[in-house]
Amino acid sequence: MNLKFLNLFLQPTRYNLPPSRGFSVVEILLAGSLLVVIVTAFVGAVIYGQESTVVAGGRARAAFLAEEGIEAVRNIRDESFSNLADGTYGLAVSNYQWIFSGSSDTTDGFVRQINISTIDASSTRKIITSNVTWQETAQRSGTITLTERLTNWRQ
Repeated sequence: MNLKFLNLFLQPTRYNLPPSRGFSVVEILLAGSLLVVIVTAFVGAVIYGQESTVVAGGRARAAFLAEEGIEAVRNIRDESFSNLADGTYGLAVSNYQWIFSGSSDTTDGFVRQINISTIDASSTRKIITSNVTWQETAQRSGTITLTERLTNWRQ
């Protein structure tokens, strides 16, 4: 008799629970909302990354064009310092040499202007400013400006 009494206490308790009928409506809505938030964040990150890549590429191209403008003016100066008259110019290539042409030049949507001004009364020093502007996105434009001082080194 003692053994039967002890077996009663060692038996696991069994509860009668209603059978599970799957997810409730609240759980489905919560899971769907979480999925939408995660997908929206991922798509936003991809779009922002692509736009940032395009903007960075445009900025690098503009910096290259501005530096090219400064180098072109150096080449013109090396030909003759008297070619550096004060004013705003564009650049062109003629007979494999850089020349000033118009008030600006355009390359693939990038507009470059070269501004030359005299520093001192003796006109042996000039400030060269290479300014490049372009449309970064539909809402904003970009500008890069490089400045260099050139002298009449042959004098």
